[in-house]
Amino acid sequence: MSRNATAYDLPYSARNLPAPLIDVLHRQHGLASLDQLWEAGLTRAQVRWKLHHGWSAPLPRVVLVGEGRLSPVQRSWAGLLYAGEDALLTGEAASSQYGIRQADSVIVDVLVPHTCASRRCRWVRVRRAAVWEDWPRTLQGMNVVSPERAVVDAARWSADDRRALALVIEACQRRVTTPERLWRELAVLGRGTGTGLVRRALSEAESGAWSVAEVDLAALVRRSPVLPPPMLNPTLTAHRTRLTTPDLWFDDVALAVMVHSKAHHLLGDDWAHTVESDGDLVVAGATVIGITPTTLRRDPAGALRRVEAAYGAARSRPRPTHLHAA
Repeated sequence: MSRNATAYDLPYSARNLPAPLIDVLHRQHGLASLDQLWEAGLTRAQVRWKLHHGWSAPLPRVVLVGEGRLSPVQRSWAGLLYAGEDALLTGEAASSQYGIRQADSVIVDVLVPHTCASRRCRWVRVRRAAVWEDWPRTLQGMNVVSPERAVVDAARWSADDRRALALVIEACQRRVTTPERLWRELAVLGRGTGTGLVRRALSEAESGAWSVAEVDLAALVRRSPVLPPPMLNPTLTAHRTRLTTPDLWFDDVALAVMVHSKAHHLLGDDWAHTVESDGDLVVAGATVIGITPTTLRRDPAGALRRVEAAYGAARSRPRPTHLHAA
């Protein structure tokens, strides 16, 4: 493989290695299996010497040409090399490759064919696949399952229901995949362990929520004897001009509830824009209140009282007739 802008920069200790091996190491972010090293012409004695002079073995039969903490991509590469040549990256590590921020690669899940054995070593879980992935992708040189399989696996293996929900919602909200594709993936996998959790998360995502906090707020509102069912993330227009999308919208009184969460939006300028953009709703005549996820978590009763009070105040004034929701 020829080097390119994303190739891994090898340490000085790799300068005298065979050219084909250097290409492999560039592609695999400085990692190689023992078989790859031997196929390139290195002897067992040479490998042992280098492991005592600047190289390291993060996993059995996996060698890093260098030392130190592995990056997330290197951890994923190490997991694939440890699992074998037919392995596919899945779960949270694969989801993070598709740009899902809620996912991380602290634990690297790798699928292997059903003829192989499941096992675990350090941060790597090798899982024998009852249903194999028919449409793998290549990301950063790694063999990765489809985004649908990655998200479903990440969610069903999650130990936290809210984390599973966050993964599914973000995948849909960022258009990494769609609820329809996730439902199809679940149908292919059948009703195995954890799929019920994914089904619940998908049902919440299909309600229109864009974050876990919105799901929490919608559930809180549904318990109120005062408030009607809200619309989640509707398209709002005024005089044919599209307005900021409210998280919850009470159309009968033109009340917008915004869940202001930095975790849900990009950092930096986008956060400021998110908070400030609510102003176009106010200018259009809507009543707007903001609630933070911290308030929802620490004082849900107080948050509900705020929404109920705002609804009562909005109901006491004429509803702007030029505001339309769909």
